[in-house]
Amino acid sequence: SGSLLGVDANRIILKKIVLTGHPFRCHKKKAVVRWMFFNPEDVRWFKPVELSTKFGRKGHIRMPLGTHGYMKCYFDGTMVQHDTVCMNLYKRAFPKWGTSTYRLV
Repeated sequence: SGSLLGVDANRIILKKIVLTGHPFRCHKKKAVVRWMFFNPEDVRWFKPVELSTKFGRKGHIRMPLGTHGYMKCYFDGTMVQHDTVCMNLYKRAFPKWGTSTYRLV
C-alpha cells in the first residue's frame, strides 16, 4: 500500500538520515558532543552542517577534540546534559526506471 503524490518528472526525491550524538560536557551554550563521529576527519568534513537538538536548540560545530571523534559545539541557548544532538543529512534519490520490455498480446 502507498500513496501517489503526482507523476511530475521534475519532482525531487530526497532521502533523509539523522546522525545523533550525546553531550559529554555542558557549560552554558557550549557542549562537547560524543558518539556522533569516531574520528576527527569526519568532524572536520561535516563542520558546515547545522546541528539541532531534541529540545529545539540550533548550533554548529566549532572544532574536533582529540582522536576519538569528540567535538566542541556552540548552541543558541543553554544546553542540558540529557538532550540529544542531531544532524540532518539529505541525499537526492533518483527513481528507478524500468528497463524491461513488455510483450503486447
